[in-house]
Amino acid sequence: MHSGARTGIFIISEFKFDILEENTIFNLKNFTSKILPTITVCGSALFLMHGKVSADQIDNTNQNQNNAQTATINTEGSTNSASNNDSSTTLTNNPDVAKTVQSGQGANTAASTDNTQTQTSQNTTTNQSSTKTAEETKQQPTYDVNDHGNYAWMDSVKLNDNGQVQISGWHATNDAVGKSYHYIIAYDNTTKSEIGRVQVTDPVNRPDVQKAHNVYGAGQSGFNVTFNINPDVLVNADSISFISRYSATAFDNGQYTDFWYAPITFDKQNHAYLDSVTIKDGQLQVSGWNATNQAANKQYHTIIVYDRTAGKVVASQIVNNTARPDVAKVYPNVINADKSGFTASFDLSQLNLNHQLQIISRYGTNKAGNGSNVDYYFTPITTGNYTNQANLESFNISDGNQLKIAGWHADDISKLESNHFLILFDNTANQQVAVAKVNQLNRPDVAKVYQSVATAGQSGFKATFNLADLNLTPGHSYSLVSRYSTSANGNGGDGQYTDYWFNTGALNQQDYYLENVKMTNEGLHVAGWMASDYAMGRDNAYIIILNDGKEIGRQKVNLTYRSDVANAKSGIYNSTKSGFDTTIKFNPAVATGNLQVLMRFASDANGNQDYADQYSQKYASNASFFDSIQVSDTGIYVSGWHASNQAANKPYQYLIFLDANTGQELYRQRVTDINRSRGDVAAANPAIINADKSGYQLGFTIPSQLDHHTVRIIHRITDDINGNGNYVDAYSDPVSIHNNRWAWPFPSVGEGHFMGAQLFGVNPGGQFRQNGFHDGLDFGAYDHPGTQVHAIHSGTIVGVGYTAGLDWYVLEDTGEYLIVYQEAFSNRGNINVTPGQKIEVGDVIGNRDTSHVHIGITREHNFNRALAKSFTNDGTWLNPLEIIRNGLNG
Repeated sequence: MHSGARTGIFIISEFKFDILEENTIFNLKNFTSKILPTITVCGSALFLMHGKVSADQIDNTNQNQNNAQTATINTEGSTNSASNNDSSTTLTNNPDVAKTVQSGQGANTAASTDNTQTQTSQNTTTNQSSTKTAEETKQQPTYDVNDHGNYAWMDSVKLNDNGQVQISGWHATNDAVGKSYHYIIAYDNTTKSEIGRVQVTDPVNRPDVQKAHNVYGAGQSGFNVTFNINPDVLVNADSISFISRYSATAFDNGQYTDFWYAPITFDKQNHAYLDSVTIKDGQLQVSGWNATNQAANKQYHTIIVYDRTAGKVVASQIVNNTARPDVAKVYPNVINADKSGFTASFDLSQLNLNHQLQIISRYGTNKAGNGSNVDYYFTPITTGNYTNQANLESFNISDGNQLKIAGWHADDISKLESNHFLILFDNTANQQVAVAKVNQLNRPDVAKVYQSVATAGQSGFKATFNLADLNLTPGHSYSLVSRYSTSANGNGGDGQYTDYWFNTGALNQQDYYLENVKMTNEGLHVAGWMASDYAMGRDNAYIIILNDGKEIGRQKVNLTYRSDVANAKSGIYNSTKSGFDTTIKFNPAVATGNLQVLMRFASDANGNQDYADQYSQKYASNASFFDSIQVSDTGIYVSGWHASNQAANKPYQYLIFLDANTGQELYRQRVTDINRSRGDVAAANPAIINADKSGYQLGFTIPSQLDHHTVRIIHRITDDINGNGNYVDAYSDPVSIHNNRWAWPFPSVGEGHFMGAQLFGVNPGGQFRQNGFHDGLDFGAYDHPGTQVHAIHSGTIVGVGYTAGLDWYVLEDTGEYLIVYQEAFSNRGNINVTPGQKIEVGDVIGNRDTSHVHIGITREHNFNRALAKSFTNDGTWLNPLEIIRNGLNG
């Protein structure tokens, strides 16, 4: 070291540092500085800095190289010399070299004027006392010969379009005097070996450096060189150092002066992106890019389709990379970034889109891909676990002209199978009827429910078909198929597709409703609506009235528009036009049986051929009910109603009493309190004329002819003042008039009270039973308290048994009736009687330990046959309340 060396102190007032501009690693063109007065410091250099310094400007990665040491080496005997054997270069980068060298790229303080960046170091010169050459002695130097700094800066290091490393910068030092050969050397810090050098044959003018550093050759200190570095080095090197060397000989055999720039680390990451995945013309087309320095020595680029579900490669294609300047702009230090693009196509016949498929970008050393490879695995393009969800919200043929379909079908396979078809399929004929290609509709409601399905928000569909073009066949079964397909042709069947089948049901739907039925003097008035899929091709509508299955009148009707029916029955053909309101004319007197309304669609104008019928419920033409039959010690009171279409011109009414056993008439009496208002009867029997005036009542003293008899009462409507002639009859159940005494099963309570569901027959609260019919009378533990169940009549015990639903039961035969005591005994031990035992009224049958006792009375002495009619109101079972009431006095 020269004892008189001066070190300048520079203050960097401001600077700007741009990264990755114009594909450069370092670009300091915006760096500005001011040179301040110098201070001489013996043995070291002092730098004062202020401003903002980024981490990219300070590189401490190579401390063993003494912060980018500068070594000036003399091969002629100095203790700090380095020998070059056989034109090779010894690159000194160990701590034994003089430590007066300042940091190179980044750690050094740079001072310059006019955008010049400077790295300085104190030179170590091996021949400190050597004399100048004769030429130097003769000429007066124009530079500062006392400046012993070694100044340098790396302006940029970048990879050009050919994968070459392009370096630009400058290096100025008085130690370059007599060293006319300038080299830039590349050094692999991993293998500790030189990997290339380039001679600077065309120095770059650098007046900015000259202005900042008045040293030898500063004005011509710039360089711009290109290295063809072995790709293997770029792949494997941890970092590369670049050295600027001034040498006295072409082969570095003489003196030389080096400047080590901060090591350069190349990007080792594997960068890639899949830009698009589409289906076109039966091909899976993928495009994207893959840039990595790891591919520098791998010339073959292969795009692979890997089936993760099947665990194997199903397709691959070697591709020629395409230009991607956009990628190179983002990754300027990746050797193949500018040509990293790719496009590949694969035949769909090789692929199963319902499997999990993954695209792999592979750079390899041979075509087969079994050499040294670097792979990038893209996110799978298909999940292999699709949610195929759908709903058919409308299948509407109500207007008779068009089939309107609406719904949604959510499946992420539609990203690839992007063609959506709706197919109407005849299941019966096993053939396609129609197909429509539809666009996806916005369905945010579906997206809210199926949040994991990315395409759910665009899963809606609508389509309209003309019924005249479909030729639908009534009675056939149809399905609607929602199909996503890779093919846009036909129904998408020639590509890969995913279907969702909606069962639309058979084209056999029909329905009707009679909103008004009323018998008039002119005939039966009916109003309502009728609709049927079988009306296709059958345009003639008729209303026909049947009496016990035989026609008694018909009327052709022109159906009217009913939007309410269309909304409720949109799946039935032409339900929009379904209304009717008409009177079918006939003499009400001919309605002697059960009436029915027949609604017909026929192709025949007269309604007699090729027709489709619907039948209404049956309507009685003669109906009655004995509301009350009360027998006291001295009198009898009867009330009820009787309505009949045969009542026309029959102004008289009678009550006739028959012996229940022989059928012989015992007594009759005219009823004068007749035609009482009964709106309830009219509502229940709309097909009977004047049903709203069908009530009657009669009370009288019991004559001797009736006393001590079990009778049946006839209510007769007749045209004869004496009760004969033409008449219509209604019969009551048997009634005991003091013939045999009956009693209540809980004597201390008596009759008590009952809820509707406890009563015999059809009553409010009993709708839960089959047909709403109750075949007995229930005495509840709450409304009829007590444990002992007493016989309600004298008789013989004919059976004790158990049946599911009845629990343990007792059968008593009175001679006329079979009485059943059931649902009161949970076990046989609670029953006090045995089969064959004679009992009297009031005897204890058993002890109730359940919620109620059910008592049934029938004239059917075969219990199994009677039990089979438990829910049938055909007279098999009788009303216990009436029988007990009427038989209390014997």
